[in-house]
Order: sequence, then C-alpha cells, then structure tokens
Amino acid sequence: MESRMNEMNNKNMFGLEEKLSSMLKPVMPDPVFLNNLKTKLAKTPTILIEKSKRRVGLMVVGAGLFAGALTVWIIGRLNKK
Repeated sequence: MESRMNEMNNKNMFGLEEKLSSMLKPVMPDPVFLNNLKTKLAKTPTILIEKSKRRVGLMVVGAGLFAGALTVWIIGRLNKK
C-alpha cells in the first residue's frame, strides 16, 4: 500500500513538473551580468569607516575656550597697568 502511495505521488510530481516546464521557459542570463556578479561576490568589499566629526567639534570648542581665556587674561593684564 505504501509503495502504491509513493507511485501516485511520483506521478503527481511528474505531472506538475511537465506542466511547469511547458509554462516556464528557461532564461539565459547576460554574461556581462554574471561576470560582474562573480567579481563582486569573490572580492572582499572595501569598508570605509567615517571619522567622527565630534573630534573636530571638540577641537573648535577647545580653541574657542582657549582664545577666550587668553583674551580675558590679556585684558586683565592691561587693566592692571
């Protein structure tokens, strides 16, 4: 009985395969596309890590604070004379 069920399933599967093959035609991919895809998959991608703009911002703020402190110090020295 089990072999009979397997046989029926095989017939159904083969019928489905025949229907699909008659409805769907194979597609030939573009060789240029395949070569590009092969190259992209085979190469190790270049990873660029962006530098944080935070460091530049901190340097600008630090330079501003230094310039402000220097200005206050120079003005204080000039007022004492």
